[in-house]
Amino acid sequence: MLHPNPLRRRFVADRRGANLVEYIILVGVIALIAIAGFKIFGGKVREKIDQQAGSVGGINGTAK
Repeated sequence: MLHPNPLRRRFVADRRGANLVEYIILVGVIALIAIAGFKIFGGKVREKIDQQAGSVGGINGTAK
């Protein structure tokens, strides 16, 4: 499709910003997945860290 206006044709053919938008969407989706993962598994990970901290502290005699 030919555009009679050369300025409009230049903007239609220019795709430099398309990649940036795609990367922004990709980063946003990854961030949402990470946030969901932290919400789902955050408590369990915290419990495991506390357990390990307690066992390491027990080795040195400083267990709670």
